[in-house]
Amino acid sequence: MAPQFSGAPRTQLQSTLRGWLVGAALTCALTFGALFVIRLVRPSVLDGVLASSSAVEGKRGKALIDIQWIHEALLVYAHEHAGAYPAQLDALVEPGAAGKSYFGDVREVPLDPWKRAFRYEAPTAEHPRPRLTTLGRDGLPGGEGEDADIDSDTLPLDR
Repeated sequence: MAPQFSGAPRTQLQSTLRGWLVGAALTCALTFGALFVIRLVRPSVLDGVLASSSAVEGKRGKALIDIQWIHEALLVYAHEHAGAYPAQLDALVEPGAAGKSYFGDVREVPLDPWKRAFRYEAPTAEHPRPRLTTLGRDGLPGGEGEDADIDSDTLPLDR
């Protein structure tokens, strides 16, 4: 005869398993929620909004949005790969667990507004966050206005 669990008190194992399952379900829900948001709020959707501001603010604004978008994709990638970040951004255009690229239907890593690749540094022991940068319009370190660098370390991405 099979044991009846309806009136039996919970064991520590049952409580631990239930807690683990609830945590796993929450993690899955958050991951899919992040993927959904990444696929909905893509930089291309905001191009019209950015075009209404000045050209300098528009290009810098687009770079900021793209850095945020790439950063979010990196976080999802790391979540799906036990905390490991990719060595190069090209890994983000490969199909993930959901069968799509980490950029949704986009099959190429976005370029900065000046048509150059964003610079990417995977996290290290000395620098535990992924780092994305663009050197601005002139492509040289430093600068002011549209020539100024944009660095993910100076942005409030996941703090």
